[in-house]
Amino acid sequence: MRQAKLLGQKILFNKWGKKFCTDTLKMQDGAIIDWSYISGKEGAMIIALDTEKNIILVRQYRYTIKDFTYENCAGGIEEGESKLVTAKRELLEETGYKSENIIPLGNYYDLPNETNHWCHMFLALDCQLVSKPVLDDTEKYSEMSVKILPFMDVYNSLGTDKSFIKSSEHSFGIFLARKFLTSNNSG
Repeated sequence: MRQAKLLGQKILFNKWGKKFCTDTLKMQDGAIIDWSYISGKEGAMIIALDTEKNIILVRQYRYTIKDFTYENCAGGIEEGESKLVTAKRELLEETGYKSENIIPLGNYYDLPNETNHWCHMFLALDCQLVSKPVLDDTEKYSEMSVKILPFMDVYNSLGTDKSFIKSSEHSFGIFLARKFLTSNNSG
């Protein structure tokens, strides 16, 4: 596919920073195929821990799976906004917490066969509650709430039937946070 020639593109949906695209490609052997994917803006995910090493999760209803999820707070990077500013903004908006100790954990793709979405992961330590969450126009319909749990309980539950976290991307963020904490004798 690396040598494919783009013959055309149909954008089937373009709203809220997400585009559903179908590209028509001419392959090296002459075959013509369509490749569909979601193109979206980059985002930031924050694995947030309070001063007692409890993880601050967001519980919300996800229409796609018709169920509630527990996730780290996350959101899209707005035009002209840095990754760190996005991380701080999303932490405050979704949970009401702030941190002055935010550590970058790396940049990753999630489902690179289906989307070009970059996720920039951060660990926020010593988070302090400063306000109520302020939800955006879409989040207000997601029945969002904040859930505080012992970090190691959540970490140890990953991969089991009792896991709070069901998303591979959010699980991976927790693994990265644990790796950082272990390497820096912080947990």
